[in-house]
Amino acid sequence: MIVNLSEEASNAMLDVLAGMMDGGSIKLFSDEGKTLAVLKLSDPSVRAAIDRELVFNQIAEEDAALAQGTASSARVDAADGTEVFSCDVGDQNSDAVIRLNTTKIYRDSPVRLKSFRLAMP
Repeated sequence: MIVNLSEEASNAMLDVLAGMMDGGSIKLFSDEGKTLAVLKLSDPSVRAAIDRELVFNQIAEEDAALAQGTASSARVDAADGTEVFSCDVGDQNSDAVIRLNTTKIYRDSPVRLKSFRLAMP
């Protein structure tokens, strides 16, 4: 079964996700499930959806990573800690949802996510 959403429906769905993410966070995890870093989302976290896409506002840098490891997945949480969605993490040459310049995270080192976009098909 295939569902084709209109642009208006896609934008509406993304806008609901946007409201859930305001003031939340992005947690980066290793393959073993260890939390490597937590990046704080702004409030509001994104601009209104346009053309089936959300563009995140500035994401706060993690000054000192919590642990060392290779980031392979992420979870975006609402401000109250409930999960909004999870996704894969890769380097800039990957097709992962979140792409970092390197997936190697070192304890007490800064972690940055310069930009992030979320799109609906």
